[in-house]
Amino acid sequence: MKNKKIVFANQKGGVGKSTLCILFANYLAWKKQDVCIIDTDLQKTIMMQRKKDCELYPDTDEPYNVQDFDVADPETMQQLMDSASQTEGYVLFDSPGNVSEDGLVPMFTNADYIICPYEYEEKTLDSTGMFVQVINALRKLTPEMQAKLFFVPNRIDVRIGTTDELKMWKQTDAIFKQLGAVTPRITARAALKRINTFEITPSQRDAVRPAFEFIIRRIKE
Repeated sequence: MKNKKIVFANQKGGVGKSTLCILFANYLAWKKQDVCIIDTDLQKTIMMQRKKDCELYPDTDEPYNVQDFDVADPETMQQLMDSASQTEGYVLFDSPGNVSEDGLVPMFTNADYIICPYEYEEKTLDSTGMFVQVINALRKLTPEMQAKLFFVPNRIDVRIGTTDELKMWKQTDAIFKQLGAVTPRITARAALKRINTFEITPSQRDAVRPAFEFIIRRIKE
């Protein structure tokens, strides 16, 4: 399979970016795909989760590699992206929950795909809109940038929502569809709060399958 560099990003933290990155890696590993994660989030959430999982499952082989990396230096990040281009399979990057780090420029401009989770909440949507503006500015400055955007409605509680809110949700999806591809919604489920970096449970697969299969199909096109 051709190498794919996929960055999970949004300007706002707390939208499930790191969780989705782990789930996507677990899903790909379950499908017997080559995958690794580069954790560049300042909090190193995924790296810490892997270390915890290794202690909990000492006799289990790691299904994929997790590495952490500092995004402060653009030159070093460029070298990492160049190296990732030579790696087989999927290389997933978990980015910081902001766009102020200089090293994010080579990450975004060299990515094949950027996956942006969002929720139907005003502050999140405002931050997502600002994130898209940053990406569009990078495209103007870097004409060779080829990254395609996936927007993932994440942790959606389908049991709530007034008529006006449901209308706003639909309008939000329509706006994002003009900027990239919008995946099927990932609904809020307790199972998605209990994840690790070693396996994906059947209930977790059911929750993410529509969105992840949508992404995988588009990548293969």
